[in-house]
Amino acid sequence: MQALEGIKVLDLCRNAPGMFCTTVLADLGADVLMVERPMDEARSAYEKLVAGIDGEEDERRHAAFNVLQRNKRSIALNLKEPEAQQIFHKLAEPADVVVEGFRPGVLDRLGAGYEKVRSINPRVVYCSVSGYGQDGLYSQMAGHDINYISFAGALGLIGEQDGRPAIPLNLIADYAGGGLCGAVGILSALMAREKTGSGQYVDIAMSEGVLYMLSGLVSDVLSRGISAERGGNRLNGGAPYYNVYRTKDDKYFSVAAIEPWFWENLCRAMGLEDLLPHQDATGEKKAEVEQALAEAFLAKTRDEWFEALKDANISVGKVYSLQEALDDPHAQQRGMVLEIEASTIPEGKVRQVATSIHLSDTPGQVRHLGSVTGQHTSKVLEELGFDAASVADLQRRQVVQ
Repeated sequence: MQALEGIKVLDLCRNAPGMFCTTVLADLGADVLMVERPMDEARSAYEKLVAGIDGEEDERRHAAFNVLQRNKRSIALNLKEPEAQQIFHKLAEPADVVVEGFRPGVLDRLGAGYEKVRSINPRVVYCSVSGYGQDGLYSQMAGHDINYISFAGALGLIGEQDGRPAIPLNLIADYAGGGLCGAVGILSALMAREKTGSGQYVDIAMSEGVLYMLSGLVSDVLSRGISAERGGNRLNGGAPYYNVYRTKDDKYFSVAAIEPWFWENLCRAMGLEDLLPHQDATGEKKAEVEQALAEAFLAKTRDEWFEALKDANISVGKVYSLQEALDDPHAQQRGMVLEIEASTIPEGKVRQVATSIHLSDTPGQVRHLGSVTGQHTSKVLEELGFDAASVADLQRRQVVQ
C-alpha cells in the first residue's frame, strides 16, 4: 500500500513547477493522468530542441529517464474542441485533484477552469500553480524562476557583496515555491475534505512561495527594519565560518561552523588556534580570518580535508558535481539512486533519483516509467465508455491524439 493510493489526479501542467508537484503525489501512490495537448509540429520541434530529442526512439528514451513523467499516464486532448472538453469533464467527475500551471483565465476559456470543474465535482481539490497568483497587479505577466525570485527579494541576496546577483538554478521558485508548496497545499486540502466533505481551490504563487521561505529574514525586516544584503549576511557569504573554500585540487569545500563549539573544533583541527577569538570579527580582522582559512584549505585536497574533519564534530561538506552527489556512498546507502527495468528502450534499465520523502509503512515507489504524449489515450477513452470506432473517429478529427 502507498500513502496516496486511490487518489485520482488530473495533471494539466506543461512546465516543471506543476509537473514536480504531481510527481510528488505520483511517487506517493496517486493515480496521475497527464492531460496533454496533442503533439503538433510546432510543439514537437520545440520540445525536441529543449530536450535534445531526435526521433521516436529518443522520445521514448527521454520519457523513460524523465522523473517528471514517471508514475503517470498520458492522454492527449485538444481542449479547443468542445468534444475534448466534454471528455475532460467526464475525467473530472471522479477526480480528487486537478493541477494546472497556466496563466489565470486560460483554462476558463477552455472549459477546464475551477468553477466549471467544481460544478461537475464539488469534492475536487483544484490547484493552480502560477508565477504571481490568480489576482493582483502582476497576475497576467509572463515569468520564469529568475523573475519570481527577483520580485521575492531572493535573487538580490545571492552572490558576492560587491558583485551582481548570482543566478541559481530554477530550484527556489519552480521546484520549492511552486512544486513543493503546491503538493503541501493539495495534501492539506485533501485532509480538510475528510472533515468538510468539500473540495477547495488552492492558489499557489511561486513568487509568494519564495517570500514565505525567506520568513526568517522577512521577520528581521518587519520587526527591526534590518534588511539583509547580498554577501553581507552570515548565511550568504558574509562570514568566514559559513563559506566555501578552494582546495589543493582546485575543488571546493563548505564550512558551516556557526555554533561557537563548531568554530573552536574547526580552528583546533586545522591548527589555527590563533583564530579562536575572532569568529565574529569585522572589518580588516574579518578579512584576515577569511584569508587565513583560504590559505589553509589550499594545503590539502577536498577529499583529504573531508577525511580530516568529518569526525571532528564540525559542519563541513564536499562541494559536489551532480554525478558525485549520485555516486556518494551515503546517497547510495540511503537508496536515493534507483535502477529500474525499462523494456521500451535499448538500455533495458534506467537510473533515477528516488523520492526524498521516506515513509516507514507506506513508502513511495516507481510503479512505471514516463509516458510519451497520448500513450494511454485509447485506453483511457475505453475506460470512459468509448468504443474502438469512436476513438478512431476522434483521433481522425484531431480531437484527441
